[in-house]
Amino acid sequence: MEYINTTFAHGNGPYSRCVEWAIEVNNVREERKLERLPIVVPNVYGERQKKIMKEEIEGHISDTFFEEHPDEIWFDSVQGNLLMSLMFNSSDYSENLETLALEYGNVENKMKRHLDGERRLECFVNLEIRNFDMRNCKLQLGLNNRIQTGLPNQFYVSGGAGPFDEVLERAVEDDKININRNVVTKILPIARRMIENQKIIFSNEPGVFSYDDNRLARDNEEGTPPFIHSPKYDDTPLTKKGIYFLATGIDGIRESGIYDTISEFGLQVYVAKFSMNGLPDSVRLEAIELAPSKINNPNIVAQYARAGWSEVWLSHLTGKGFLTSPYQDKDDPEIKFNNKGIEKYGLGVIVGKNPKEDLDKAIKLASKVGEYNRSLLTRYGTLDGIRYAAERVVNVLD
Repeated sequence: MEYINTTFAHGNGPYSRCVEWAIEVNNVREERKLERLPIVVPNVYGERQKKIMKEEIEGHISDTFFEEHPDEIWFDSVQGNLLMSLMFNSSDYSENLETLALEYGNVENKMKRHLDGERRLECFVNLEIRNFDMRNCKLQLGLNNRIQTGLPNQFYVSGGAGPFDEVLERAVEDDKININRNVVTKILPIARRMIENQKIIFSNEPGVFSYDDNRLARDNEEGTPPFIHSPKYDDTPLTKKGIYFLATGIDGIRESGIYDTISEFGLQVYVAKFSMNGLPDSVRLEAIELAPSKINNPNIVAQYARAGWSEVWLSHLTGKGFLTSPYQDKDDPEIKFNNKGIEKYGLGVIVGKNPKEDLDKAIKLASKVGEYNRSLLTRYGTLDGIRYAAERVVNVLD
């Protein structure tokens, strides 16, 4: 039985978007009278990942998806454990790179052995255990890959983050980024290996290098619109106008205090259940739980989040103000590059000494973002990068 393998970087956004991409590939296949394929998902974060995936799929794909396709998604705990050993789990980026450099070779070898035979996987819906021959992979979809699996027909999407090796190369060249240059020298060959043999590298627009008009794309690189399904309008009755809070899924960064200024905006805070623990204690008690799929609500005026592109896209596609914390020395250099693009295109505000003024500025910027979105629509014919990339994958293979 053929299947779709998925692989992804750290955080909640990468596995959520990657699985949505795989589902969309199946939707396109079904429309073209091809069979839907099982989707294998490394379970990296345990129950947290299961809960978030269920909420995201029901909110962004269909609330009846699991009833209609109960045996489509399968968890692979071994792949998950191996990926987890390479995931970032510290607020110090250089320390994370050092761990990656030390562990990578051994983990890749174990991964390839795991993918070279029959393995027992667990069904997402009914927890049924079934044997899969991992050698029967039809294709692999990777979002900002952290490992080279050697599987056939690999497609890579940056999720806005850009190719990992290029982020590192640019970080080394920027003397304002505090990074261990010796560690980067060790990790660069690994970063390049991670995205070898990709049929297509999808780079999303806007993304990490959108600030650079002179960047040259790779030979196998193609642009796409934002890699997120356009959020549906939500009419949930909310008692107060407020700001939506979404915490990063990266352990260490989430607990580093980057969100402390949320208490200074003076608005009701709405928060994803899995983000509640990322709030300062003074805010958590009065925060109201609300699923991320409901951000497109008239009483949500802005979003406060780390400047990952999933969060930025969520704001600018719904016309909500976007607010983020300044880049911190020990964070991923990608965030510094992201901030440049956010400011260049007027997609949000980096919070400074006057959070309330920054909130007003972000809301005003959001009212003008429609022009930018129209330019993307003209270029790609859609604002849905997941659908766009799914069609390209099916076109290439079938």
